[in-house]
Amino acid sequence: MQVLSPNEKKEMVLSSRILIVEDNSLFRATLCQQLALEGFKNVKEIGFLTNFDDMFRDANPDLVLLSNQMPDGNSIDICRSLRSNGFFKSIVMLIPKGDEDAIALALEAGANNYITKPLRMVELIPLIRSQLFQLGTFDDMQFEIGNLSFEPANKMLFDIGSDSMQTLTEKETTILKFLYQAFPSDMSKAQILSEVWGLQNTVSTHTLETHIYRLRQKIRQLTDKQLVLTTENGYRLAD
Repeated sequence: MQVLSPNEKKEMVLSSRILIVEDNSLFRATLCQQLALEGFKNVKEIGFLTNFDDMFRDANPDLVLLSNQMPDGNSIDICRSLRSNGFFKSIVMLIPKGDEDAIALALEAGANNYITKPLRMVELIPLIRSQLFQLGTFDDMQFEIGNLSFEPANKMLFDIGSDSMQTLTEKETTILKFLYQAFPSDMSKAQILSEVWGLQNTVSTHTLETHIYRLRQKIRQLTDKQLVLTTENGYRLAD
């Protein structure tokens, strides 16, 4: 089983290739600048769908940020075409707030996720990190969290210095995976609910808080370190 350290995980994410498809040049420039400040090294952008195929082949992206409002074509068709042509990496749609029909169409076309405009960078950056590090692909790896070893495939936490271990539930495992993906950023409660429970709108924040409490109890059986922190926005892993 491959062990991936936090630094290796961070480097994997930051070296990923991102393609921004957005007609607003100022908005594109802002996104590129912010991603550069966050350490992303390979970001390309395009403002017209007429150039999409050539730019897509050149960029060979690991993640596409795709605006659903392009003046010269249908972004939903582009998303659907990418999936039908074998592109199974991340597609995140940029959708105006309140456009529920566009959200439904984007997800049906194969988008992995979406974020609403006007967007907040504190929400976009963790989402990008999460999408770029899809732990479903790396379930056979082992991850370091503090002085613990996390094995998603086996739903297990181990104390690296001893044989002590804790078995996690499916939801606890998934929560820990997404917090690991987002690190060093935090994730809001709404983001975690969306990622872990999907579109089940009946799930309350109290349900999440209960799962976090139980996860912390299991961690406490292995270490005195507080590894899951409560933040102003939600939760994050400790440094």
